[in-house]
Amino acid sequence: MIPANIVTGLDVGTTKVCAIIAELSRESPPNVVGIGISSCTGLQRGTVVDIEATTEAIHKAVRKAERMSGKTADTVLLGVTGQHIASFNSRSAVAISDPSPREISQRDVERLTESSKIIVLPPDREVVHAIPRWYAVDGERGIRTPVGMYGSRLEIESHVVTGLSSFISNVIKCVQAVGLEVEATILQPIATGESVLLEEEKELGVAMVDIGGGTSDLAIYLDGSVYYSGVIPVGGTHVTKDIAVGLCAAQDEAERVKIRHGCALAELVDQKNTFEIVSLGRPKPRVLPRRVLAEIIEPRMTELCELIVEHVEKAGCSDRLPAGIVFTGGSSQIAGLIELASRVIGLPGRIGKPRGVVSSVQEIDSPSCATAVGLLLFGQRHYTEMLSVCAYGNTLLARIVRSLKEFLAKVGGD
Repeated sequence: MIPANIVTGLDVGTTKVCAIIAELSRESPPNVVGIGISSCTGLQRGTVVDIEATTEAIHKAVRKAERMSGKTADTVLLGVTGQHIASFNSRSAVAISDPSPREISQRDVERLTESSKIIVLPPDREVVHAIPRWYAVDGERGIRTPVGMYGSRLEIESHVVTGLSSFISNVIKCVQAVGLEVEATILQPIATGESVLLEEEKELGVAMVDIGGGTSDLAIYLDGSVYYSGVIPVGGTHVTKDIAVGLCAAQDEAERVKIRHGCALAELVDQKNTFEIVSLGRPKPRVLPRRVLAEIIEPRMTELCELIVEHVEKAGCSDRLPAGIVFTGGSSQIAGLIELASRVIGLPGRIGKPRGVVSSVQEIDSPSCATAVGLLLFGQRHYTEMLSVCAYGNTLLARIVRSLKEFLAKVGGD
């Protein structure tokens, strides 16, 4: 059957849930018809700590998207993240099954792909992804599409992502509690990379950092595919809490001033600039120098940049990222971030906004929607591949039926 032309991307984060519904077609990018965003208090650092609160947040976000679009969401592409996520690169090999002329078939590729997923893991972990990076035929690496080539041995290097089964199951349980089925689970930084990175950046070598609420997701791309992925235990919520403590303010008020007046590099702020904040126990707002706010934000954002450096060095990519670093996510919009990152990390940077979809919805342009948009792009790819399979299947079926009719006619004639 040809799959339905509706896809829903669901990004369940520490501070918010974002659901986006889009219409799919083979000829054009996903057309966003509905978006719903709701605050979430049921997760900490990407892990469910309150099933009821998380379920309610998912319900609100999905229903908002449904009301805007006039469509009903039955299944979702679910983004997963958290400190329990781990990744590594793995290699596998198979012998070509066709003895002569040893032409590589799709079946050989499928056997190889399945063998790459056979990994010894602790009983509490599961494979989330096994993404092909490159193939090699008889030792010749860098091959993208080996089907149709000749050889005796086919190898693959895959980027394997694993997570704790119980943590992933808890998120899925919350989704199912609102009457939705999970079509696929996709690592959030990999989905985000689909929507904010250029193909040229992936080829050159680039790092992508999605600054979420409780954590920041990192993905490094080399030679056009993901090479390293990880989760950093620092996010926008940490900055908000620093402001709340430093200025004795409520969380909501701290979040407001962070977004409207925050700066990641204090030296960029004019000492004459001021802002207002309502502190706890005070009936009237206080007027403070904006540099005071920046001096609270800068140490935490510096910590984030230093942790990024640690991950880049761990991946062995310190001198392999000429395309620099791309920041996205809600807190990437804090002024001065690129200047601070350039100083601490030593790489050129930019802010990544979602791309690759068609929409009249203004909110879709925000970096905070980058992951949900990336999930839609995964759905688009799946939809196009399924259409191709269906078209091939129908053609093949028609050929078989025609051959069978010819054979029966010949038998009847004889």
